[in-house]
Amino acid sequence: MPEIINENGNYYKNVTLNNLIDLFAEISAANVGLKSHSFGDIWEIDVTERNYAVSHLSIENAQYLANEIQYDFKLYVMDLVSKDEGNENDVLSDTLQIIGDFVSVLQNSRTINIDTNTDYRLQEGITCQPFTERFDDDVSGWVADISIRVFFDYSACQFQIM
Repeated sequence: MPEIINENGNYYKNVTLNNLIDLFAEISAANVGLKSHSFGDIWEIDVTERNYAVSHLSIENAQYLANEIQYDFKLYVMDLVSKDEGNENDVLSDTLQIIGDFVSVLQNSRTINIDTNTDYRLQEGITCQPFTERFDDDVSGWVADISIRVFFDYSACQFQIM
């Protein structure tokens, strides 16, 4: 069982969805290859107002399992491709490397009061799919399917059923 997490004066028995969203944002901010990060539905992203390269996180699912919650995310990393598409391979190579950076940090880091050794488990075998000429700005990049399992303490309820 992980220790109680103290974040901004609040105490949590489990890693929360907000903790994980903050973790992705922190990893993005620390990556020198990225200019911005966003969160939410991918179709709501305003690519015309972005400085590239961009990472974007969307939630796909959450599932309660035996003593765990599994969160399924899609992590998009994208960059602009020149009009003649001469840099498309470079963009695909660089954005895949950035996803690799996320995976490395998620697998091996201790950050924002979350310890990867005890507080969550990253799935093995993360699948990445390339995309080209997508969205309004004709960006290319990769989307990674990332699942993270966190401890869930069934005894954490603060109310009683009558």
